[in-house]
Formats: sequence, structure tokens, C-alpha cells
Amino acid sequence: MSIHFTKLSATGNDFILFDNRKNLFRGDEDELFRTLCTRRVAIGADGILLIEKPRVESLASSPLPSALRPPLFTMRYFNRDGRESEMCGNGARATAYYAFHHGLAPAEMQFEVSGDLYHAVVDGNNVRLRMQKPWDLNLNPHALEENGMEEGGYVNTGVPHYVLFVPDVDTIEVTPLGMKYRHHPAFQPAGTNVNFVAVDRAAHFNLRTYERGVEEETLACGTGTVAAAIFAHLKKQMPFPIHVTTRGGELTVYGDAHFEKLELEGAVRLVYHGECNLEQFADLLKTKP
Repeated sequence: MSIHFTKLSATGNDFILFDNRKNLFRGDEDELFRTLCTRRVAIGADGILLIEKPRVESLASSPLPSALRPPLFTMRYFNRDGRESEMCGNGARATAYYAFHHGLAPAEMQFEVSGDLYHAVVDGNNVRLRMQKPWDLNLNPHALEENGMEEGGYVNTGVPHYVLFVPDVDTIEVTPLGMKYRHHPAFQPAGTNVNFVAVDRAAHFNLRTYERGVEEETLACGTGTVAAAIFAHLKKQMPFPIHVTTRGGELTVYGDAHFEKLELEGAVRLVYHGECNLEQFADLLKTKP
């Protein structure tokens, strides 16, 4: 059985997106998703995106204005390890891009992720996403064990993030350090993503991120960019909007003093469309009675 997929890149985060409105996938296909994300032997990606019907389907045709409109669809995100994650900022931007350019939603839309409502505006290749208000903010988690770094803090911006300020991101050994703090006792049992931030001017910083679930550095991380911007604002007095340079490109974070109107903006690119023959992965599809 072949299924159509779309490969998308959101500022360097790459995703395999499936239109799952007919429920081809249940979401428990861990081994299959992990295999599809494996680079060089399959499609390869940082994660899997599923577009599904809105959980309250009758609301999708609501005549309410966009600011009040119920969700048009549900997005589900699975990390490269095949496990479902609560949220992915760049994945949400990529999903909004796909939904608009394939006629599933207008340029201004709302959709659901893990029970939360997200608002996005698509303008060509640019997508601006309204984030949920962050929670579990901790300015001093006291996890830092390295010299030459400054602890930014810990916050959940949809998924957990630990932020460290460093003199220069180019000299940081992101994978070993990221792995160390991802598994640090202070962040158990869930673990955390780890962000390394180097401030270089008034409203700009450079960022590298080790992602939980991918288990290595990615070219960008949307929720990590927002988390890093929060601590740049709180501890470095950086004014919004904050411009961020990642390995995958440029992102901008808009916000307010109380973090109630955080928005993430950046480019999304269609890489290619394709057909995947799932029969060759049939032994990995879980079958449940």
C-alpha cells in the first residue's frame, strides 16, 4: 500500500507530513515512524506530522470570525524516536503552511495540538504562530555544572526546555553537553531539551539546540527559540521582537512582559511530495485486537 506524504522544512527542522484525516495511522506505529525518519535508509526527518480531523468535527464550519473560530484540524507530532510529543513549534508552522497551500484552511487559521488552540497566519513562505502561555518557569533550576556558562532557566513552552547562556555557540559541544543536561536529575522523569544561547547585540542572539526525542542537535527548534527568547528578555533585558539565528536560518519571537502573546515567525519551505510504499514496512506496523 502506497501513501502520499509531503516533506517540509521549517527553518531547518524537516518533517514528513501525512494527511491522516482518514485515520490510516492510529498513532501507535512507533517502529514505523522511527524507521521513516531514519536518514539515508528511508525518507529521513526530525519528526512526523499528522493532520487529522478536528476533535469536535461540527465546529470546523463555524461562521465565527477568525479570532473566535474553532479549530479546523488537529495536528499530532511524533519525534524521530517514534514517540508522540506534546508540541513542536516549527512543526506547527509547517502544518499551517501545508494546510493553507492545500486548501484545508484559510491564511489565518486556528488548529488544535494536544488539547490547546494555536493561531497561525500564512503569508507566502512565511508563517507566524501564536504560542500558548508558557508554564513551569524556573529562573534558577541549579543544574549547571560547567564553567564559562550562565544558567538561563527552565520553562515549558509546549515541551520542556533548559536554557544556558554561552560566550560563543560555535565552540560548544552541543551533543555531549545536550545529552548530559537532557538526562540531568533536575529534569527527570520527563527530561528536557537543551538550548545554548550567545547574545551578540541588543535584540539578537545565536542559538543551538539539543532536542529530546531526536537525541541530537537539530538545525532549529521552534519551542526552544521561544524558551531562549523568554530568558533573554528576563535576564538580558532584551526587548521584543527578538531576532534569532539558528543553524537552519532566521526566526523572530514577538512577545509581551507577561508572555501572554508570544508569537514565533519564520520561513517554511516545501521540499518535495512523494509516495511511500508501506508494504516494505509491514512488519513494523503494530496490530492490536
